Amino acid sequence: MKRIPPAALWAAFSFSVLFGQDNISLNNLASAASAQAGSIAPDSWVLGTPMPTARKGPFTGVIGTRIYVIGGETDSAVLNVNEIYDTATNTWSAGAPMPTARWLGASAVVNNVLYAIGGGNAPGAAFNVVEAYDPATDTWVTKAPMPMVNDNIYAAVENNIIYVIGGFSPSSGSRLATVLAYNPASNLWSVETPLKVGKSSSAVGLVGSTIIAASGLTGAGATADNEGYNTATNSWQALAPVPTAAQASCFGVSGGLLYIAGGENTALQPVSVTQAYSLQSNSWTTGFAAMPHAAVAPGSAMVGGLLYCLGGADTGAELKGNIYNYVQIYQPGGPPSISPGGVVSASAFGQFASIAPGSWIEIYGANLAPDTRGWTAADFTGTQAPTSLDGVSVSIGGKQAFMDYINPGQINALLSSDTPTGAQQITVTSPAGTSAAYNINVNAVEPGFLAPPSFIINGVAYAVAIFTDGAYALPTGAIAGVNSRPAKPGEVVTLYGVGFGPVTPGIPAGQLVQQTNMLSLPLQLSIGGVPAQVLYDGLAPSFTGLYQLNVMVPSAAPGNAALTFTLNGVSGTQTLYIAVGQ
Repeated sequence: MKRIPPAALWAAFSFSVLFGQDNISLNNLASAASAQAGSIAPDSWVLGTPMPTARKGPFTGVIGTRIYVIGGETDSAVLNVNEIYDTATNTWSAGAPMPTARWLGASAVVNNVLYAIGGGNAPGAAFNVVEAYDPATDTWVTKAPMPMVNDNIYAAVENNIIYVIGGFSPSSGSRLATVLAYNPASNLWSVETPLKVGKSSSAVGLVGSTIIAASGLTGAGATADNEGYNTATNSWQALAPVPTAAQASCFGVSGGLLYIAGGENTALQPVSVTQAYSLQSNSWTTGFAAMPHAAVAPGSAMVGGLLYCLGGADTGAELKGNIYNYVQIYQPGGPPSISPGGVVSASAFGQFASIAPGSWIEIYGANLAPDTRGWTAADFTGTQAPTSLDGVSVSIGGKQAFMDYINPGQINALLSSDTPTGAQQITVTSPAGTSAAYNINVNAVEPGFLAPPSFIINGVAYAVAIFTDGAYALPTGAIAGVNSRPAKPGEVVTLYGVGFGPVTPGIPAGQLVQQTNMLSLPLQLSIGGVPAQVLYDGLAPSFTGLYQLNVMVPSAAPGNAALTFTLNGVSGTQTLYIAVGQ
């Protein structure tokens, strides 16, 4: 049985070579956001590339991995600048400026369009203007104005409706309890049930289906008032008060918690406190790492579970203060949280929404682990893989999974062979607690062949097929630095997969394979529509959870030959090819 050539695998897919053997690691398959999240320890702050333009009170919105930071104010001018921060590359670029220069308005994103609502342009002056920015065309469009002039406002989106909470009326000098709802689809406004306490510049976030409006500014100063709005019943309820009252803070929701950092306290002094609210327990957690630079009225954004605080100043007073261009990035702590859609089978092997016993999965979310690392030889007990890394474990259907890799945003794990099938629950446990259960379907098998994104060439997805000399069955020169050539009839190539089910003799998942074996379920495989002889099908030696198929290439027509198979009579779902020559 052919072994995997480790040097070739390392060059092509960055698999790790551990224990002096070819043990698979899936930890290099993280998304850009997960990789960035993994570079920051939980409950800690780092600094990103500074904003090109220092300002406070900007409009902010997230589309993809980019944060749009628009407008704002310096100590001498109100701005219409539009600067775009790419969180994946930590770089800035420019977009079309906002037509109406303003600051401290509400902003929200619906269907990849950013809406800038209200705001002010000088002491005692404010707007009801609404302007919408489409990054796809880099253009602005004016929308229906708010029913009233309002500034010092923030907003949340629920079911594609933008809710603008509270605010300040320059004409009356009063803090508002107003709640205004805007429907971008109809371009219409409505007036909803007001807050219990009129306030401006509250920290606003959607937790589940509840909009939280925490703290803010009243006529008497920063308030500890905390309220929750149910959009279905159009009603507010009083919630646990904020431990450190502050207005114009940085805020965002991660892992079901509303995080608030910085802002201005009742004494009109900037604070660096970080605190978090749980709607589930109606309680606050304090003692988190403080902001590196206490900031009032920074822009706020959440990307990949990270809280971004952009700019701000040492005062909330208009046209005054020391203005910052800091990009302060916080990795939340707290209990683990699995993102919606955040559990898939190994992404390089098909990335299916269902999983199978004895197969690799990837879990994405927030606060999943206290650090970043993969398993090492020291974590193994003989040939048995670990079920915990640094206090992090995964339970699926009541069975412990084997832990390959952890970071705050991603876990790679191997299901045990006795994981029950059907609808099951997944939980992640870390030193900070246990996540809410995530529901997923476990099939008896969920087979997928290794076909990473790097093997999509000119729109064609090729399976990883390796010759006995270590070259790959691809068009010649298809990947720079990788030895490749089309496969000829009669040559033997090796394929790799996950989720192909039990083997004979039985080898449980989590145990490094020490003997030859074969699939228990019948497998048929074709290349270019021609049945292929499978010389070996079983678990790969010195690995766990990885299947190896040695296949003789049949007399298929030259070109891109479709790789198809059935396992136990059920067809595979991937669309893959092998390059075949003459």
